[in-house]
Amino acid sequence: MSFQNTLPGPFAAPKPIATSAEIRDRGSTFTAHIFTAASVEEAKSHAKHVKHVLHIDRKATHEIAAWRCMVVKPGCTGLGGPDEFQLVSGSMDDGEKWAGDRTLKVMQNLAVIDAVVVVSRW
Repeated sequence: MSFQNTLPGPFAAPKPIATSAEIRDRGSTFTAHIFTAASVEEAKSHAKHVKHVLHIDRKATHEIAAWRCMVVKPGCTGLGGPDEFQLVSGSMDDGEKWAGDRTLKVMQNLAVIDAVVVVSRW
């Protein structure tokens, strides 16, 4: 039994903006989910949600995540204009060497901001 999307109100499970079709390559199957994420903490939370909730019945070999978030700089309020913001990016490979960096590079090339992409491999 899956508990996906069973929590009420602000604790509801995050919903992806989009989910890819399965891609099969050299014996592996891949899918990707993209979620909005306004902070690194939110991005990591969505990645954990994919791993521990969406895939609870079908554990992936690797859950790769990359994020890019525009955040208020420390000590700023965000009310002083664009100079008070910074772009924070990062990735997690989950044992799949360089995969997070490659995913992040695609996000950079497409100018994706305030999002996390989680790629699952079986």
